[in-house]
Amino acid sequence: MENHIRSTTRSIECNKHENAMKKTILYRLFGLGSIPKKWLPTLQEEGIVVSDEGISGWLIMKNVRGPGKRYVQRAEGFSGCLVITKKRVLGFTYWKRQINIAIDNPKIYQLIFNCKNNETLSICFESSAFREGWEGEIEFRFKTKKARQFCDSLKSIGAQQVTADEC
Repeated sequence: MENHIRSTTRSIECNKHENAMKKTILYRLFGLGSIPKKWLPTLQEEGIVVSDEGISGWLIMKNVRGPGKRYVQRAEGFSGCLVITKKRVLGFTYWKRQINIAIDNPKIYQLIFNCKNNETLSICFESSAFREGWEGEIEFRFKTKKARQFCDSLKSIGAQQVTADEC
């Protein structure tokens, strides 16, 4: 019995360690990629459906043009967070808000997503749909163990699910 308790305790500690290892080093050391404290009360009031923070990801831009910006192909890594509440989809890279779309906004249908596997969520969209004077495709790839939960939530609010090759 005592050996069973030890092995159970050890497996719980290993699971905690495995989950911690999925968080970025910048999150663990400096808190980069956490849900900003000023947003937390609002998000809790709206009712958080699913969230994750300290997750690694990639911001990928293809043929993006906007005022003073031009990227044929650009990719940059980040530590960030993603939150879906009963009222909005909100995403941050480091401390910068990148996605903030109300669920009742008709543009929510222009979000395209897929789960490449159970640990990678990809959200992409045409930049002109959300920023006037911009054009080109923007994609966020979030590496999270909650990818399936995010996909289910995005699907339920009306975002378009596609295959892995389309996003």
